Amino acid sequence: MASMMQAQQQIRRTNSRLSRQGSGRDYAPVPGSQAKDVGGEGPANDCEGCMNIIRGQMVLSVMLVFVPIGYAAHFMEMEPPFVFGFNFLAIIPLAWLIGKSTEDVAASVGQTFGGLLNATFGNVVEMLICVAGIRNNEIVVVQCTLLGSILSNLLLVLGTAFLVGGMYKPTQIYSQQGAATQCSLMAMAVFAIGLPTIYANILRQDEEWEHMVEVSRWSSVFLLFTYCAYLYFQLGTHRSLFEGGEDEEEEPPDLSPCTAAILLACTTVVTTFSTDFLIHAIKGTVASWNVSKEFIGIILLPIIGNAAEHYTAITVAARDKMDLSLGVAAGSSCQMGLLVTPFTVLVGWAYGMEMTLDFHSFQLAVLLLATFLATTILSNGQSNWLEGVMLLVTYLILSLIYFFEGSGKEHSLAMLD
Repeated sequence: MASMMQAQQQIRRTNSRLSRQGSGRDYAPVPGSQAKDVGGEGPANDCEGCMNIIRGQMVLSVMLVFVPIGYAAHFMEMEPPFVFGFNFLAIIPLAWLIGKSTEDVAASVGQTFGGLLNATFGNVVEMLICVAGIRNNEIVVVQCTLLGSILSNLLLVLGTAFLVGGMYKPTQIYSQQGAATQCSLMAMAVFAIGLPTIYANILRQDEEWEHMVEVSRWSSVFLLFTYCAYLYFQLGTHRSLFEGGEDEEEEPPDLSPCTAAILLACTTVVTTFSTDFLIHAIKGTVASWNVSKEFIGIILLPIIGNAAEHYTAITVAARDKMDLSLGVAAGSSCQMGLLVTPFTVLVGWAYGMEMTLDFHSFQLAVLLLATFLATTILSNGQSNWLEGVMLLVTYLILSLIYFFEGSGKEHSLAMLD
């Protein structure tokens, strides 16, 4: 099965290749992009490459208009729902540009370092949202966003990919060994989250709470170590388990390394402010829409960082490239559990906030059952449309629970008391 980083790269290359085949145009390599190391020819210059990027994702390109609108809504002190909505729509194309620029930078630095770069920036939007939430003392929103990102990948994206792919081919095949590795890592992440949660719920004492905070922080350090080992496993010793069966010619990058690096830096900075504006507007939005923070964190916010990847994962599933599709869905879930979650706990430690791995018993039960369901479905190396329906119905039921949850603290499914 393709790793998440390799899947994101190959998915975008496939889309780019198809769009250029439709245009019938040939391009010369971008200066300094080292296009000689990849198959095909790149755009003549960075301007041509930018046009390729825009033409490749017209909808996301148009959505960039919400970036200045979101900034204006914040500084003009509009109603919180408008600030939240405009910045929500703005972050979606920004996340796409971060992914695209990261990929083009990675294409010029070698396969191994490029994979590490993709791993680092693959979930940078979720990291920025979590950091903004910690800075604004929205711990519940942060924890729900982490949980929601895992659930949306395991249930929504994987389910839609199976359903769409099953409409084109009755049974689709993927690497069973690679899927088993991803499921085992996800189970370990659930174990690491579950123990502090159970510990805090059984021993409800202030002294034990302090112990649980320390356990969460040091457990996060060990989870990050496991993630580093996982990267070495999939990029080094067992690369074949995460690669698709086809050796496709790699598409050259659209931007030169320098331009891509500048775009990556600029979009990251802009996204940082947009996420901060969005988190700042959550309280007013919850009161105005009469929805819970859990619904926003678990259902809405995960859409932001992964919309482009979700779309392309479903697209390649329709092309019977299930290893690539699974690399995004299951791989993203592992990255959220082993990288973003412990990273967020350590950021909370640095800010002096009690961000822990205590996700409350109901959240833990949801995560445990979702992981069990996904593991069961992925156990045979084959997929069909009915398995997709099962995953989607599970996600729909979960969404209904959080949608009808009250917005008050006494109704919260994420509160202990």
